[in-house]
Amino acid sequence: MEDNKASLLLKKYVAGYCTAEEKAMLESWYLARDLNFPDMSVQERLEHKQEIFAALEKAMAPKQPKPNWLKISAAAAVLAVVIFSIWQYEPSKPGIHTASPQLSGQDIAPGSNKATLQLANGQTIHLNGDKAGIVIRAGQLAYNDGTRIEAGLTGKENAAAINTITTPVGGQYQVILEDGTKVWLNAASSLSYPTHFSGGKRTVTINGEAYFDVAHNKNKPFTVSSKNQTITVLGTQFNVMAYENEQVVKTTLLKGSVQVSALSGQANAVVLKPGEQAQLSQTRVAITANVDLEEVVSWKNGYFKFNENIKSIMNKIARWYDIEVVYRPGVDLNQTFSGEVSKSRNVSALLKVMELTGNVHFKIEERRIIVMP
Repeated sequence: MEDNKASLLLKKYVAGYCTAEEKAMLESWYLARDLNFPDMSVQERLEHKQEIFAALEKAMAPKQPKPNWLKISAAAAVLAVVIFSIWQYEPSKPGIHTASPQLSGQDIAPGSNKATLQLANGQTIHLNGDKAGIVIRAGQLAYNDGTRIEAGLTGKENAAAINTITTPVGGQYQVILEDGTKVWLNAASSLSYPTHFSGGKRTVTINGEAYFDVAHNKNKPFTVSSKNQTITVLGTQFNVMAYENEQVVKTTLLKGSVQVSALSGQANAVVLKPGEQAQLSQTRVAITANVDLEEVVSWKNGYFKFNENIKSIMNKIARWYDIEVVYRPGVDLNQTFSGEVSKSRNVSALLKVMELTGNVHFKIEERRIIVMP
C-alpha cells in the first residue's frame, strides 16, 4: 500500500471511521514497515515515542463537533497504530484476520498515580493522585510541584526511622530521595527508605518493580535490597523487577555499573555493563546481553512494549488494570505476542488487537478477564 493511501486511512482510523477491511489493510501495512527508528539511540527512541504518545493523546482528545483531522501531524498519524494495533503474533502467519473481535460491553480503565506513605511514626498518608510524585528535602515532604505535605518528623533528628511508600495494583508513583536519587515505582510495588542517609552507605528496599536514577556519590555507595538479592551501585540508571509472583528477578542496567549478589546459594556476585540484564532464578544468577532496554523501561515512559508469552503479558496487564486473569483450558500459554500500546487506553484496546491474531480470545466480566483459545 502506498504511503499516501496509508496516511488517509490513518486519519480515518484515528477518527473512528475505518471499515473492518480498511483497518486490516492498515495494520498489515504497518506490520510490514520498519518503524523502530534503527538510526536512533535507545534514549532518543524513548524520547521520540514519548513525544508521539503525547501528540496522539492531544489529537484524540474531545474536540469541536467537526474536528479537522487533516491537521493531525504526520508523525502522530503514523504512530496512531502504536496506540491501538502494533501487535504481531510470532511466528507470524501470512495475511491478517479481519473479523472484528467480540468483547462484552464492559471495559476497564487504566491505572493512575496513586500511593500511600507509611511513616515511621505510624502516620499513613494517602498521596494525592493528581500529583506524579513526592520529594524529600531536608527532612521535609512535598509533592513534585512544591506543595507541602503535612507529616510527622522525617528529618535528621530521626535518622534511623524507615518510611515506606506503596503503590497498589493499578497505581504508580515517583519518589525523589533526600540525596537526589529518583525512583519510579510501578504498580503493586513498595519502597522502604530511611529518613536520612547516615553513615557510609545508602540503603533502600524494593518489592515489585522500580526504576532507579541514582545520584552519584563515590564515598557513599547506594544499595538496593530486593527479593533474594542485593544491588550495589555508585551512581547509575537501572530497572529492577522483583515481584513475588514472578519466578525470575530481573535487574537491567541502562547506564553506569552495578553489582548483583544473590542472598543465598552458591551464586557469585556479577557486575553488569550497560545493556545487560541479571536474571536471578532461585540461587542462580545469569547474565543476558543486548537486552531491549526500551522494552524494559516502557512502563515508566507511559506505554507497554511486549515481546513475550501471553502469561507474562497478562501478569503486567493485571497489575496495571487491577484485574483478575482466568485461563480457560486449551489456551497456549507459550504463544508469543510482540508490540506496543499506550498505558492510558482502556483494557479493551489491548485485548481487541491481540484478538486480531485469531489465536486467542477474551471476555470481560466485571474486573475479571477470561482468556480463551
